[in-house]
Amino acid sequence: MRRSILTVAVLAFAATACSSVISDTSSTTAPVTVPTTTTTTVPSDEICKIGDLRFGTEGLVAALGEDVGDATTISTIRWEDSATCERVVVSFASDSGAPASSLGPTGVSVLAYAGIVRVVLPESLDTTAVADMLADGDLAHRIFVVRGDEGRIFIDIHSEPGHTIGARASTTSAPSTLIIDIIDVESDSTAAGAIVSPTSIVLTPTPGPTIYPFSVEGYAAPSLEEIRVEVLTEGNLVGNRSLALGGWTDAWQAYDTIVTDGPSGMVDIYVGTVGPEGEPDIGATVTIDLP
Repeated sequence: MRRSILTVAVLAFAATACSSVISDTSSTTAPVTVPTTTTTTVPSDEICKIGDLRFGTEGLVAALGEDVGDATTISTIRWEDSATCERVVVSFASDSGAPASSLGPTGVSVLAYAGIVRVVLPESLDTTAVADMLADGDLAHRIFVVRGDEGRIFIDIHSEPGHTIGARASTTSAPSTLIIDIIDVESDSTAAGAIVSPTSIVLTPTPGPTIYPFSVEGYAAPSLEEIRVEVLTEGNLVGNRSLALGGWTDAWQAYDTIVTDGPSGMVDIYVGTVGPEGEPDIGATVTIDLP
């Protein structure tokens, strides 16, 4: 059995004060003076039959927004149900705290392997009143607001495992909103889905066969200042690395590390917090099969 080597590419974040780690089943509100998130169900047979925008099932599905917008804060995220799709509506505020009039350059993509719709927001949008929420849908089941490279904010909308999704997006102005419609698509393959825990979300690797090198990628809960990645075989630790985080309190925090070499066979990848003796505490575990 070979010792594993973890080569780390840690996203840098500016440090902020810590607060308590949130539960994965609750909605988290950051300390800013804008309305909190609400989840409502508005049955309708029509919302996804309106307009001529097409649904995309993989990669970039929409590039939208103005060259310059006044939206600087995510103020609310709302989920709506329909007979034909599920809709997520994101509202924004300006620096003054009033509803924003326009949204800057924004990209919406479908991560087909994970069953996720990802919204990359403009750099000018730098605060959020929402860190996560549990929606009532199958296609929009969990929603996470994440700080990625250099603190840039993106939103990941997770479907329930077993679905293949398509998405489209549009915006409104004055007030500024982003509207994402998600449909269930017939396919021979289904998304693996993310592994979710109260302290960490693992997007890759996905369970099953994997080859070296592979990426361990996802996001850690708000307020954490580090997250541990461990490689285990039959419960025995064969490699580990602590990844530094910024302690952001208003959003989840992206991480990414590369495992270049290690043991063969069935291997557990644990990402989360650890106890006093370094043992896994609260986190997510992915079981993979390596040659």
